Amino acid sequence: MAGMRLEKRILIVDDDDPIRALLVTVLRRRSFRVDAARNGVEALELLEKCRYALVVLDLMMPRMNGYEVLEHLKGLPPATRPLVLVLTAGLEHRKFDTKLVVGTIHKPFDIELLVDTVGGCLTASELQEQAGSCPDGIEPQLEPPEEAN
Repeated sequence: MAGMRLEKRILIVDDDDPIRALLVTVLRRRSFRVDAARNGVEALELLEKCRYALVVLDLMMPRMNGYEVLEHLKGLPPATRPLVLVLTAGLEHRKFDTKLVVGTIHKPFDIELLVDTVGGCLTASELQEQAGSCPDGIEPQLEPPEEAN
């Protein structure tokens, strides 16, 4: 992970082309810095190149699923570990490590709710960097953070 850029970036990981494209387009229009991967293998390649504040992660994907990506992320040092927002079409109510997974969004989802949740997760990421852990009850940020150029 040497030589990573320390930017507030979001990684969208979803094998569904229309959903991935929608998320990337909507989040970029809101001035978020966004990259995308079609599966867990591509996600891990991007995670080696760039540091992400947040990973929006589908659970069910070919080649390497979201659960395998989560296991990889758990192995990262806390200072470089992104927060994760899980996307799922499943109805399961699996408990995730709350220091890693900050929320679950069920498909189909309301795009405005997702955008607000992403903003809140980035706020939580900033607080986590400052305090070393993510406090409970983070309120979503309604406007995206301003990018430093």
